[in-house]
Amino acid sequence: MKLSIEEKNILYAFGCSNHENTVHRLKWITILTVDTKLKRKIQCLVKKLEKESVGEYYTCFYQQLCIEMKKYLEAKKCIHIVENSTN
Repeated sequence: MKLSIEEKNILYAFGCSNHENTVHRLKWITILTVDTKLKRKIQCLVKKLEKESVGEYYTCFYQQLCIEMKKYLEAKKCIHIVENSTN
């Protein structure tokens, strides 16, 4: 499954290793979201996660996502430090 960085951020923030709970939580977040663009992105993510085949490998996928996002956030933090130190 291919996800944009925004979808990965949403899933990293609100997801868990349980597929059904994640889908249910994202549906509630969609209902509570006021911003229409963000609401549409979350709805697209829910549609991707609701495909039947996703449930089979979701736990492994979510663990890999967490590892990837931790590395991404560390790299982003390092870039921010370098940018601030060069000014």
